[in-house]
Amino acid sequence: MLTPIEIQSRTFKSGLGYDKKEVDQFIKEILAGYESMYRENMELNDKLNTLNEGIQYYKSIEKTLQKALVLAQKTAEDTQAAAQKKAKLIEREAENKASAILSDARDELHRLHAQTVQLIQQYDRYKAQFRSLAAAQIDILESESFQIHVANPDAFMDSVKEPAAQKETPDNPNAEYGSQEEAEPIHTDDDLDHFDFIDLEE
Repeated sequence: MLTPIEIQSRTFKSGLGYDKKEVDQFIKEILAGYESMYRENMELNDKLNTLNEGIQYYKSIEKTLQKALVLAQKTAEDTQAAAQKKAKLIEREAENKASAILSDARDELHRLHAQTVQLIQQYDRYKAQFRSLAAAQIDILESESFQIHVANPDAFMDSVKEPAAQKETPDNPNAEYGSQEEAEPIHTDDDLDHFDFIDLEE
């Protein structure tokens, strides 16, 4: 595009043709209009360049924002995935711990149940043994070996009471309990042979 200076400095060959004054006047008019258009064009170009620079700036900001948005979205997705993974891991660990606790509780329950059954059975055995032992002792106490037989009960009781009734006198100071030869013995060694003693420590 021609500049106003180039139009103004342009010369033409002289000779036959258009009137030089008219041509110069017309060029002046064209130059004036062209200068105005040229200035406007330059201003528009400057504005256009400014706008282009602004557009480029905002485009760069847009790209940066887009990158930041993509990065933020990716970070959010990664964080969410990591949180879900960690939550599943915690849930799995909690389930394993709960299963282990339940298993231990079941084992302890079975152990206590078995121990309780064993103690009850042992108690029943001991009770049966003591019942048998008590029945055996009762049978022994009611047997003939533990019966006391006296031929004359009244005479026996009198013989027991007479030594106790005698009192000490000045003539017989040794007659406190009577003569041992006169008292009839209640039991002899032969009578003890009839008793069957039971060893309770067996």
